[in-house]
Amino acid sequence: MKRLLLAGISLAASAAFAQAPADIPKPGCDKPQMPGEMMRSDPSVTKRFNADLDKWTKCMREYIDQRQKAMKANEDAANAAIKDYNDTVKALNDAAKEK
Repeated sequence: MKRLLLAGISLAASAAFAQAPADIPKPGCDKPQMPGEMMRSDPSVTKRFNADLDKWTKCMREYIDQRQKAMKANEDAANAAIKDYNDTVKALNDAAKEK
């Protein structure tokens, strides 16, 4: 029984490591371009740069928030799988002791 259990654990572990990593999207935020030194004195250029900077900052924060939610969902799924695994192994071990 223990050999069968160890073989199952080994097979499950090797399958987990064989999976390709998920494609993680990169942020699609347009980075603001710093105006040249001569252009920085123009108030309209500075205003446009600040607007672009604000837009980029908002976009990046939204991207980071999405990635953090995905990480939390992955963590919760992994913890559920670990609990299921532990509960199953305990039940199998308890059943083996009863025999």
